[in-house]
Amino acid sequence: MKIRNFISLVTAIAAGSFSTAQTFEEASASAIEDLTEVQAELSALRNLIADEKIPLSKDLNRLENEVLAKRREAARVENVRDNRQVDLNALEDEVEAREEQNTYVRSLLTEYIRAFRTRMHVSEIQKFDELAHIAQTSVDDVNLTEAEKFAAQVKLVQASLDRVADIIGGNSFEGNGIVEGGILKEGTYALVGPIGVFSSTDGANTGLAELQANAESDLPVIFNIGAQFDSDITSLATTGSGRLPVDPSLGNAIKIELTSETLWQHINKGGMVIWFILTLALAATLVAIFKWFDINSVKRPKTGDLQTILNHLNRGEKDQALAIASSVPGPFGDLLVAGVNHADEEKELLEEILYERLLATQPKLERMLAFIALTAGAAPLLGLLGTVTGMIQTFKLITVFGTGDAKSLSSGISEALITTEFGLYVAIPALLAGALLSRKAKGTLSEMEQTSVAFVNGLANRRAE
Repeated sequence: MKIRNFISLVTAIAAGSFSTAQTFEEASASAIEDLTEVQAELSALRNLIADEKIPLSKDLNRLENEVLAKRREAARVENVRDNRQVDLNALEDEVEAREEQNTYVRSLLTEYIRAFRTRMHVSEIQKFDELAHIAQTSVDDVNLTEAEKFAAQVKLVQASLDRVADIIGGNSFEGNGIVEGGILKEGTYALVGPIGVFSSTDGANTGLAELQANAESDLPVIFNIGAQFDSDITSLATTGSGRLPVDPSLGNAIKIELTSETLWQHINKGGMVIWFILTLALAATLVAIFKWFDINSVKRPKTGDLQTILNHLNRGEKDQALAIASSVPGPFGDLLVAGVNHADEEKELLEEILYERLLATQPKLERMLAFIALTAGAAPLLGLLGTVTGMIQTFKLITVFGTGDAKSLSSGISEALITTEFGLYVAIPALLAGALLSRKAKGTLSEMEQTSVAFVNGLANRRAE
């Protein structure tokens, strides 16, 4: 307030607004007094500021220290956050890598399980089939965790490793086998490496265990290799001790033997079409045999008969010539008789008469040869028909069963291939037989033509004389 009054006084002096009644000395004394008060007030204010400055400075220093501490804490938190982000990225990369490893391992295990069934001995299929099925189906089971899926697969892997240890030193186990006659029997298998033998519980059937091709069951077929090995196989299967029959071909010879079939079994696989082919083949065979004897049965004139006939005709002995001509049976005899009966006719007319006899003989010689040619052409077409029907049957089975089971497709494929096979079997011999018989018939007609030409020329020589 005093400072404000002093300022007002100074302003009034400067403006020249002092009262005329106030003297300069009074104004100076008043100003000095006010200045002293202002200075005292300023000093007190400075002291107050100094007194308040120290705690404020302390508070400022404290706040600045707190700010620095907060900044250091923020830097530390940011550093921790950055480190955690780096660790999180590393963990994500590691998780991705582990997932890729798991996928790779799962694919390896799946492939191993798929190949395991094909690499085990046929007798072991029934032993590991359920375990392999569980391990194979667990991969696509949405109700199982990844750990449970791996556990099922690892269980089969462990069983396969135990299997290797067992078969190296020999192993025996109970199982079923198909013995001779297609009878299912229980018994004991003895497996040593790739060789497996079987002995039925009743001891009546023993032998090597092999998988039969195109069989309806995955059970092994017991192939008896001889009575001299029965006791050894029984002892080996039941007691684990005995002589082991060794197959150097590792079952290949037996598999080939098991796949062999009789001709009748092979024909039956061809379906209905093959019976039409075989019927056509039988008919063509009978016709070919008949025509062979038919053409071969044509009698030729004896050497000199034609000349003898011509000599008699040249001497006017027509009856003697006719008797010799009539003694020759068949087409040649008919040709000579016609020639003798018309020997007195003109040459052109005689040639026409003999040619007529040739034309009359030709259908008799060539009859039924067309059937053989027809067989040669129709048999492959029937085989193709069997192929088409067999493939249709195969595609129907594929629609029902898919392509995974080749056994279910064998019937249609067999019909498709076997009918084509037999169609060619029939067509090729029929084609050759038809060509041979046709050539033979033409050869006979050519001989008759030569005989007729010689007859006409012989008479022409007589007329020329």
